[in-house]
Amino acid sequence: MTDLSLTVQKRIPAPPAKVYAAWLDPRMLMLFMMPGPGMTTPSADTDPKVGGRFNLVMSDGAKDIPHAGTYLELTPHSRIAFTWESPHSADGSTVTLDFVPDGDATLVTLTQIRFASEGSREGHRSGWTAIVDALAAIF
Repeated sequence: MTDLSLTVQKRIPAPPAKVYAAWLDPRMLMLFMMPGPGMTTPSADTDPKVGGRFNLVMSDGAKDIPHAGTYLELTPHSRIAFTWESPHSADGSTVTLDFVPDGDATLVTLTQIRFASEGSREGHRSGWTAIVDALAAIF
């Protein structure tokens, strides 16, 4: 277990309130939580309150990959933090999303901490980059 971290930034062409809301809305999550080509998110549910849980199922067509977490911080329109639980994540891994107004857009900074290895970190970096790119494409 290491304390490796990653950061991914993306300018999203929408105001912070809309981008923040997208991360908490199951219908929206199903549209952009796709970490690679050919992947889908056939189901998602959220209980967006501190201590609430979310559950996602990502699918590569051959197998379903469950992901879940607990919301640690919800500061409207500026920050979301949650635990990240998946078959590919390390125990104690957390993700923080910061939303900063940038003209008529939002600068999203995603930071994930705790990875089992550098390879795992780089796999997650690729996945999160695809996810924030898909989110930008929605707007």
